Amino acid sequence: MKRNGDYVKFQSMYFIFISGLGFFFPYFNVYLEQYLGFSGREMGLVISISLMTSVAVSPIWGALSDQTKQYKLMLKVLLLMYALAAWLLFQMNHLFWVILFTTVMEAVGIGMAPMLDVLAVDYCERTGKDFGKLRIAASIGWVLGSYLAGFFMTTLLFDIGIAMFGPLIGLMTLAFMIAIFIPDLADKEVDQEENLRHASEKAPIKLLFQNKAFVFLMVFNFLTLSLIDSSVAFAGNHLVSTLGAAPAVIGWMNAISVLPEVVFFLFATKLMLKMGFKKFYLLAVMTLLIRFAVYAMTESVFLFLLVGATGPLIMAAAVIGNFLYIKKHVQSQLTGTAFMINAAILTLGRAVFSLIFGVIYDWFGSFMLFKFSMVFFVMALLILLPTRHFDVFHQTSKQMVDFPEA
Repeated sequence: MKRNGDYVKFQSMYFIFISGLGFFFPYFNVYLEQYLGFSGREMGLVISISLMTSVAVSPIWGALSDQTKQYKLMLKVLLLMYALAAWLLFQMNHLFWVILFTTVMEAVGIGMAPMLDVLAVDYCERTGKDFGKLRIAASIGWVLGSYLAGFFMTTLLFDIGIAMFGPLIGLMTLAFMIAIFIPDLADKEVDQEENLRHASEKAPIKLLFQNKAFVFLMVFNFLTLSLIDSSVAFAGNHLVSTLGAAPAVIGWMNAISVLPEVVFFLFATKLMLKMGFKKFYLLAVMTLLIRFAVYAMTESVFLFLLVGATGPLIMAAAVIGNFLYIKKHVQSQLTGTAFMINAAILTLGRAVFSLIFGVIYDWFGSFMLFKFSMVFFVMALLILLPTRHFDVFHQTSKQMVDFPEA
């Protein structure tokens, strides 16, 4: 009974945590452009500087968490710091201060999701639960948060800042309270002794970047997931400023692209292993190309929203596939650092592409953002085709598929 109770705690944690982010991130660029009056280049500057700083901080969170194993404590501290930084950002309207407090938020935020994921993956491994099914709560939370923010702005006529920051701060505080009760890592004193011995032999980051399978995944994520995050950040501007849609449509965009995950994640792990990881990733990238081709050509808001329903394929690869891949290819004592570096690479990509996208948005318009992205998706497809890094899953697919029901 307690195991099921802990499972519900993790579901609640993901739901509340991601709901808060859903209220905020889909609308942040629109807030910068329409509420604070920033240009595309200024928006790119805000995002890129804050993300670059968080990349530098990320390895520190990873090393600290791996050495101390205090993932739960660090998660609670980061949640409170994030809520405080969000409140301070809400008070600012000058470019310098907006950059400063957005940077603090990103530097703190880059550590939160990996900390929670490590705790959740550890719990699922110990209890035989399916991590993919657990993450469904996050998908529902993102949809609800992004939809309600648009509803507050359009129907209840809330100020965009209040509709974004109020729920974000409140939900992060609530997430902190829930984090007090989620299970910590299993007691692994012997393993920690062994881990410290290995860690002293060679720097963990150096070990990871000597791991060709890990480096391959980082390059793939840089070419795909970073670009998706960067382009979706400008998708709100594209819908509202270019296509003339109401802000509430941003909520519908997130609902249509994320709600299918709720169903898909129920069987995504089994499908991935039955189909083969490589074939699944190839299919995900090909659907990305089709989706962004439509984004780049259509002036129809309806078609733009509809094609977003293909999103669960790449999200399953990003959430479930990447975590299983890292757990398979990376030594157990380096798991936390690996997750942090993965987050750092994604953030570095977002920083680079956000800066570029800001210039493209000002000079060439929002349609060019999606055309630009397609070039990198083709590159991802080309490095994916010859790789054999996914072959390791063929030997153990049966063991990994047989998860008990949650």
